[in-house]
Amino acid sequence: MFPMSIRLFFTGPSESQPAGIRSLLHRAFTSPYRGPVVEAFCKYLERNNEEFGSYVSDGVPMFYGKFCSIVQSSGTGKSRLLFELRSQGVVVLYMNLRPSDDLSGFPARDDVPARILTADLLGTNAVDYGTRCSAFFAAVFTMLGDYLSPRLASGSLEDTLEQWNASMCDLLSKDRAQFFATLQNKYETYHKLIEGDAYYSSLPGEHDMINAYWKMIQSLSKLFPIGERHKPKIVIALDEAHTLCVRKPGDDHPMTTLCRAISRYSGANRIGNHAVWIVFVSTSVEVAGLGGPLRYYDPTRVTGQWLYTPYTELGWDQMAYPLTRIAAEDVARADHIIGFGRPLWKSLQKLCTVEQLMAVASSKLSGPLGNKDLPLVTLSQRFCLNFNLVFGPPDTIEFFKSAVASHLCIYIRITGDGNWVFAAYPSEPFLSCAAASVLHSEGNLDTFLKVLEDKIICGMVEVGRSGELASRLLWVLAKDLYIHRTLLHSTVVPAADEQEWNSGLADCQMISVLHYFRFVFGDNFWDRAGKKAKKAFKYAFVNFSHWLSMDTIISVSTNGDDQLATDEWTLRHWHRTSAVQCCRNQPFVDKMIPIYFNDRREKNDFSRVSQIFISDKAEPKSNENELNEITRNHDSIKCHSPRPWVAILVDWGLQTSAVKVKFSHNPADGPCLRIYAAAIDVKTFPFISQSKQLPLTLQNIIDYERTPPNDQEGIQSLQDRMWFALTSTRRHMEWEALARISHNPKVSGEKRKATDSSKTRRKKRKA
Repeated sequence: MFPMSIRLFFTGPSESQPAGIRSLLHRAFTSPYRGPVVEAFCKYLERNNEEFGSYVSDGVPMFYGKFCSIVQSSGTGKSRLLFELRSQGVVVLYMNLRPSDDLSGFPARDDVPARILTADLLGTNAVDYGTRCSAFFAAVFTMLGDYLSPRLASGSLEDTLEQWNASMCDLLSKDRAQFFATLQNKYETYHKLIEGDAYYSSLPGEHDMINAYWKMIQSLSKLFPIGERHKPKIVIALDEAHTLCVRKPGDDHPMTTLCRAISRYSGANRIGNHAVWIVFVSTSVEVAGLGGPLRYYDPTRVTGQWLYTPYTELGWDQMAYPLTRIAAEDVARADHIIGFGRPLWKSLQKLCTVEQLMAVASSKLSGPLGNKDLPLVTLSQRFCLNFNLVFGPPDTIEFFKSAVASHLCIYIRITGDGNWVFAAYPSEPFLSCAAASVLHSEGNLDTFLKVLEDKIICGMVEVGRSGELASRLLWVLAKDLYIHRTLLHSTVVPAADEQEWNSGLADCQMISVLHYFRFVFGDNFWDRAGKKAKKAFKYAFVNFSHWLSMDTIISVSTNGDDQLATDEWTLRHWHRTSAVQCCRNQPFVDKMIPIYFNDRREKNDFSRVSQIFISDKAEPKSNENELNEITRNHDSIKCHSPRPWVAILVDWGLQTSAVKVKFSHNPADGPCLRIYAAAIDVKTFPFISQSKQLPLTLQNIIDYERTPPNDQEGIQSLQDRMWFALTSTRRHMEWEALARISHNPKVSGEKRKATDSSKTRRKKRKA
């Protein structure tokens, strides 16, 4: 859906989606397709088809019907994937079921199938809707047979497929419109026929639907060669399928009845097992029938048989420029940044300005007006929030479903049984810029931080063990506040050559390390660091806009040829403006922020990068002596470079403010600026005074690490017992801790007295 800013840009205020904008959107939709997603999805369908012939036991089929789903966030290429199946020799019949009042969406609604399948769902009972489903599929199968059969008889399979897909995969085709007009007539004929038949089991028109299916299969035998039995041959796609998921208490809801119809015709002869598939497409996992609340469980839909795991793998970064195409000084350019992540941003480049596309991203990230999840999704996208899926509140999973359906979050995977969904915000710097714009809108920062605290208190968001969440907030928000409240008030920096897409994105632009540290630690920071330090970092810059987390240590010797050189590893993070949260077993450091030197002393960008390494400590004691132990040459890091670098150790858990800095040159490590900071205090970090809530949130996060909030302390203690040896602290190493807790102090006292008296008796015997 396109927000008003883009619609007005093309159409003016009174039009919703005239021919002009449809033509532009269609041109964007049909731009060159990149990536191996089509082949991967065909393999998924092929595997599903093979498994459809499996049985559990006693002749009970393993799978319920030949339908599956594509479930993923907006703008990831779900609809485009379906059209591209034609490249694999598949007959594609695409139908969009979006609501009739959604006039700005693309692809547009297909009125005929949408009316048949979604009209008046709340007012239609299961029997009447079953009639509609049977008549619909009977009409579709008849139409496919009538169109393809004579062409296969008179021509080649390749020519027939080409003719079909040229007409039906062109959203602006008159042949496609005519097909649906004829489909309406066929549907009405079957509907009258089925309505007059009083004899049926649980699905009206089942016999007519199955007959139409088998007539189609027999007339299209050329399409189903024996040697390609499981390769997908016909795909009937129902996009925006969440419109079918209307909940009706005490009655089958429409999705149940529709899937029962598919099960009946596809299961009528499993031996033939022809590769004809119905694919539901949506941003909502509900269309898959997986992971729903218990009160919505549909035993009539699955009848003890399995459903197919939704397909989620649609690729990422397909539109990104190669690493060497863009100079490191230019990575903030809009045309570079929009290539990362989902293909939506790049596909809209020629339709609007940078600011208009930013409005699209902000609108889609924000979701419906007044959405309660906005603060959390905005922070999640940039600050790598960790959610407690196991011990968190019941609405944690529902939050993820909402985040994917309405806020551009990405499903990483959905388990086979559908009980668990795993979602996250992968690195997407353009969306990070949109999130920064939302976060720093009037009054949002303090409000969103307070919401984050509330989610920490209720156990939804994990804070970590050594101040890592507080640290992620501090370093990015420092850069944000420096840019948004010091440098400019626009999210876009106009290009010197006045080319629109050469404009820079403010939250991805380079800022001087000299200015950044002065803003973070105070105006006199470089006076304390010394002239040599200031000179060493004169041409040094940072540009990070969001955090990413690692699962392994930085340098893994067993990776062999797959292990990147650390200069390339650093440069790739620079190019997508990301900083790194290291894994928990990374020695010496917890974070890495890329540095780039634009002094042109070396020939290429690989030689101009360096790093800021940060170590976080949350204990209520000083760890200052560990600062000198931080090295970038350790086998787990191996960031060898003659360029100056920075080592920072922050004692988050101390109450007394301190900032100490020294610049030294170690032959093994090179020139290093070592910074020690202690306490969450305006004396340590002066910039935090620019937000009333920020210092409170940072301090509360550190306090929550040591003492879980409110009633979570007892639960946290029980969890700690389960994770023996997770850390070397008492909380994870002393198994006696629970034994010291008694539910009845009086009984414990009596037992203690009895024990004491037995010891006394033993002593007397010895005497």
